[in-house]
Amino acid sequence: MNSVYLLLVVAHVLLFAYWLGADWGVYVTSRYVADSRLSLEERRRFLQAAFRIDLLPRISFTMLLPVGVQIAAYYGAWPFPAAFVPAVWVFAIAWMILNVMGSLRAGTPAGDRIRGLDQNIRLVLAPLLVGAGLWSVATGYPVAPLFIALKVTVFGIMIIVGLVLRAIMKNWAIGFRRLATEGPSAAIDAIFQGSLERARYVAYCMWSLSGVMAVLGVVKPA
Repeated sequence: MNSVYLLLVVAHVLLFAYWLGADWGVYVTSRYVADSRLSLEERRRFLQAAFRIDLLPRISFTMLLPVGVQIAAYYGAWPFPAAFVPAVWVFAIAWMILNVMGSLRAGTPAGDRIRGLDQNIRLVLAPLLVGAGLWSVATGYPVAPLFIALKVTVFGIMIIVGLVLRAIMKNWAIGFRRLATEGPSAAIDAIFQGSLERARYVAYCMWSLSGVMAVLGVVKPA
């Protein structure tokens, strides 16, 4: 059991690192997408690059859930039936596959439908995690260890922050449509720059929350 636990911890750290590092790559690439000095085709190429880079954080983020739940199971954190942990794994793997399919079909009607389904999953999962985490912090049930209850809460908040970021970046689709039909203009540049400016602060929030998650995992407040 110790060797399995160690492998899970290593996997947890690696997923965390791959998610955070690739997310920074998406952020850097997005600055070129919003650069009005570049041609429409160049900006589209940077957008496609951002989509490709974004696949890794999507995979890593979805798989953090089952790995984290499996690690928590070693702490006896779940007063649920034995099938709970395997069910989380099945759900997370299906969710990951959905994200991969959505990324591969980005820009198509099928891709839009998949992204919509993924968003609905997040809309359900985020309040569920935050609610369960906060209730556990207050009552010690259903998650007894305080640091795990806090991590569940923060993970749910991170999903919410990600949804906010998606809502902001939807403006880029509008900007590209107008750029293709109307040509460059100050008004269109404002759409890209305004979205990027708002997204910057949301990204800072996300990275700060990831730091909180790391501290909770190391310090393990009781």
